[in-house]
Amino acid sequence: MAFISLSAAVLAGGKAERMSGHDKGLLLFQHTPMAQWVAQALLATAGYVFINANRNIDDYAELGFHVIKDDPEYQDKGPLSGLVACLTYAQTSHLMIAPCDTPRISSAAFATLKEASRAFPDDIVFLKSASGSHPLHAILPVAPALLALRRFLQEESRCRVMAFYETIGSRSVFWECDAELLNVNTPSELV
Repeated sequence: MAFISLSAAVLAGGKAERMSGHDKGLLLFQHTPMAQWVAQALLATAGYVFINANRNIDDYAELGFHVIKDDPEYQDKGPLSGLVACLTYAQTSHLMIAPCDTPRISSAAFATLKEASRAFPDDIVFLKSASGSHPLHAILPVAPALLALRRFLQEESRCRVMAFYETIGSRSVFWECDAELLNVNTPSELV
């Protein structure tokens, strides 16, 4: 499969249980919603960015991006619920994804992913750093990944992102700036 075009999605559909139910993507990090930081970093690499969210749709839309919800058929599958919605919506050959709770991520990290995806367009490529794998910072080939993900969700009871990646082929790309990949999971990390 050729790398022809790239869109990007901010994954903001989680339940935010560690944040007392507050919608993480809308929480302010340095006076700006976290989802906005991530979307801006994605825009430098992908021509079109949208947001996957299941609550506060109007608030996310005010950030200036189209918002899509999870498909009811695939709800409650963790991040894979959002991923199937994003792959279904994408109109490009490849889709870049990033979680809304990594506001320190840079456009350089996404440029590195894009370069790797161009070199290996049939594979899912994701970031890895000194702290481990970061499978939600990734680029996926849309058509084959969507087909495989729907099959995976029908057959598997455990909906782990890396387990899905292993079924269709993936490769990691090392990113040296580990601090950029910090997930903000508690209010104290919002500073």
